[in-house]
Amino acid sequence: MIRNYFKIAWRNLIKNKSFTFINLSGLATGFAITLLIIQYVRFEFSYESTHAHADRIVRLTQDIMDGETVSSQDCETYPPIGPKMKDEIPEVEDFTRVYQIGEPSIPIRVGEQQHILNRLYAVDPSFFSMFSYPLLHGNQEDLFEKPNQAVITETTALKYFNRKNVVGEIIELNFSEGQVLLDIIGVISDTPSNTHLKFDMLMSYATMLGNPTMKKSYGEKEDNWNGNNTFTYVMLNQNTDYESFSNALIGFNKRLVSEGKIENELTIAQKISDIHLYSNKSFEPEPNGDSTSVFFLLGIAFLVIVSAFVNYINLATSKALDRAKEVGIRKVVGSSKNQLRVQFLIEVLLMIFLAAIGTLVLIFVIKEKFIEVSGLPDNFPFFTDMYFWMILTAFIFLGVLFSGVYPAIVLSSFKPSSVLKGSFSHSTSGVFLRKSLVVFQFTITIVLLIQVFTIKEQLNFLKTMDLGVNTNNTIVVKAPVKNNSTQNFEIFKQKLLASSNIDMVSLSSVVPGELSSQMSTTTGINLYQSTENHNYNFYISRFDADFIPLMGLKLIAGTNFDETSHLDKNELIVNEEALRLWGVQDLETIIGKKLRFWDQEWTIKGVIKNYHQESAKAPYVPTICMFSNYFEGLATVKFNDSNPQKQVAQLEGIYKSLFPSSPFSYFFMDSEYDKQYKADNRFQAIFNVLTGFAILIACLGLFGLASFTVLKMKKEIGVRKVIGASVVNILVLLSKNFVKTVLLSVIIGIPITYFLVTNWLKNFAFHIDLNWWLFITPVMLILVLVIITISVKTINAALMNPVKSLKEN
Repeated sequence: MIRNYFKIAWRNLIKNKSFTFINLSGLATGFAITLLIIQYVRFEFSYESTHAHADRIVRLTQDIMDGETVSSQDCETYPPIGPKMKDEIPEVEDFTRVYQIGEPSIPIRVGEQQHILNRLYAVDPSFFSMFSYPLLHGNQEDLFEKPNQAVITETTALKYFNRKNVVGEIIELNFSEGQVLLDIIGVISDTPSNTHLKFDMLMSYATMLGNPTMKKSYGEKEDNWNGNNTFTYVMLNQNTDYESFSNALIGFNKRLVSEGKIENELTIAQKISDIHLYSNKSFEPEPNGDSTSVFFLLGIAFLVIVSAFVNYINLATSKALDRAKEVGIRKVVGSSKNQLRVQFLIEVLLMIFLAAIGTLVLIFVIKEKFIEVSGLPDNFPFFTDMYFWMILTAFIFLGVLFSGVYPAIVLSSFKPSSVLKGSFSHSTSGVFLRKSLVVFQFTITIVLLIQVFTIKEQLNFLKTMDLGVNTNNTIVVKAPVKNNSTQNFEIFKQKLLASSNIDMVSLSSVVPGELSSQMSTTTGINLYQSTENHNYNFYISRFDADFIPLMGLKLIAGTNFDETSHLDKNELIVNEEALRLWGVQDLETIIGKKLRFWDQEWTIKGVIKNYHQESAKAPYVPTICMFSNYFEGLATVKFNDSNPQKQVAQLEGIYKSLFPSSPFSYFFMDSEYDKQYKADNRFQAIFNVLTGFAILIACLGLFGLASFTVLKMKKEIGVRKVIGASVVNILVLLSKNFVKTVLLSVIIGIPITYFLVTNWLKNFAFHIDLNWWLFITPVMLILVLVIITISVKTINAALMNPVKSLKEN
């Protein structure tokens, strides 16, 4: 019996090729896109899952307080907080400190070769017991108990030594104060893609405290309550919950204040599993994800698959007239309703199963491109992932349940007497349901398309807005490790300026486009004789007299640094945002005013117009600018031509002639800004793909409905042509109901979209104003697509010989 059901189902699918193709295309596309997005979302939520104790590990962060208000949040803390917390809070089992060396890279020597090493951290021995990084080579005992020990990843070992087991080898770190030799005592696997703390090499924290060169370079000590530059993680006891630990922090903070350890600060706990999607603090080890965007994409994926199911229901019930006589005859010869329902459900099952095969083919074809667009790791598993197959199985089950049950009930409920007499027609409720489903489908499409236009316009706005900085033809060179400071730089500078294609050269600690985390910060800077003091967080930038003109910054009050400037004069230049925080409105009155920080008195020399240190997504940061002409950070070179390859070769040649023992490292200024839009570009690309497939599914369904409408009205079309109706008349007749349905979708969709995009734009410090064309253009595009989709079938029907259509039964 079952075999017979499948035979009949297969024959029906073969017989109705266009119906089968449209449904298979819609379902396979919906399944594939939704599966890919779910896999992406699963990856985003899987951060830190590779660590066995992830549910017990908490990162400590600092909230900078201005009275009762949080003025800023820093994910780095003071070095003594971890040990002190372990001693005083029973809920804490262990801690580890993680200190970034190089920020973010450092020159190293391996044998006779010079390299640039990225992502080096100093950690406590407990790091390896808290986090799941087992050694592949080396001895786990007494790991990192001594100074000058290092552990590297497999990839780092292969990169520098061309083999994995490099235990016993030596790496030399180069600082301007000297060298540090590290013994490699272990090799571990590469850090997984789904962790917020990625590294290429680790060194013992004892090296920070015991090595003379490290102490000169970083000045780190156990009882340092002046610099919060350390990531601190604590592991809670087995039976301790996060809430009780957070409550214990309240008393801990009060003790720190009473002991004079901190002031206007709070130590805050943060689950490591929450860092990637829910943390946006300053000095994060890498840019984090965004939970809102992830949930948003998941919601869109859900709408896409619902749209695919809606398509099937719509087409199956619209085709009911074609199956009416079949149902009537089957009932006359003895088939029961249940038997008919089983028959139709098996047809749906076969259709869904074939769609699942199509899904696998489609994913196989586009998965590499999807990995590239979404930023998933290159080795991300799809077909080898158990959850992938579980989700696909769930889709098959839900597809049969939601797409098959209603059509089966409708088709099996036809009365044989009405059908065989030819008096059967679609019910009013059935027509209303189908129109409602079409309205739902196109409401989704309109909402998505308007958002696509808004996202594109917002990102274009950010990328093209005036950053307050001239980044054209500008290359930044990192300082060499060993140099004779000013003397060697002057030679370097003069050699560069001797070139006809170089206009200016400047020194600085940081350049616009780099993340604010590359800048040092300090709090509590207030003007002398200020009536109201605040505890805002200020960013420190150091540069020479050529920096402002080279960068194209605008000096709006006072004067720039000049050749007579030096550190002992204690002169500062500040930006408008700093003045705003101090409540200063008259720019001229601020020149010559005094302020005090770092136990010194400083004089404000000038004011620069606000510029974007980071991308235009972020707000302006209050900046204090100090004079410095030492080549210990960056040298920025402004060219007057546009030949990047020639520029880099020219710089490298001059650099190597003066600093032969240091590796040449550089970057283009404009590329630093572009990097910060990477996550937004990825979100836009995925969203565009989702919207494109949603439109495709909607148009496939509309094409199917138009096909069956034309089939049902074939004789009417023939009669109208005989009495003189033109092709245009017939096209308008068949299209107007569909267009009305889409216009209803527009009326419903625009208010929903306005609410969504308005709230999305609030995430940006600077954003576009919503213009009418952002709504009208997508609507017109949808209407054009609808008319084209319908016209493909209706024009063919309108051009058909009316005699032929009138002869057909």
